[in-house]
Amino acid sequence: MREHLVNLALKLVGCPYIWGGANPWTGFDCSGFVVWVYQVFGLLPSGDWTAQGLYEHFRQVAAQPEMSEGGGDLIFYGKSLEAITHVMLTVGGDLCVGASGGDKLCTTTEIAQRRGAMVKVKRPRYRSDLVAVLRVPMPGK
Repeated sequence: MREHLVNLALKLVGCPYIWGGANPWTGFDCSGFVVWVYQVFGLLPSGDWTAQGLYEHFRQVAAQPEMSEGGGDLIFYGKSLEAITHVMLTVGGDLCVGASGGDKLCTTTEIAQRRGAMVKVKRPRYRSDLVAVLRVPMPGK
């Protein structure tokens, strides 16, 4: 399942970052991206999830606080574990993917394009405020 989840996430590279976005047709914000991918695989109940909410949900079920080699885990950024502001999905090989480069002012594809805000592949430590990595259990593993 991890391989399929990572493959789907990587196919979304280039989708625009849109504040509050939650699907590939209109764009994603960081949590909308993770939620959409996880919901395709039935790993998350429906709802309006934030990066903080995703951390709170998955810290209850996380198998271990480290990245699995196959990817599909979550990386959280913020001021502390109580103030998480960003989330990305690991893809293996010390890389992660997620919607980045935007903020609450990034509300149209034109703004996203000007800012280079989109789903991108990056190294997990591209930001200095990494606060947690959670290994998310997958069915059948």
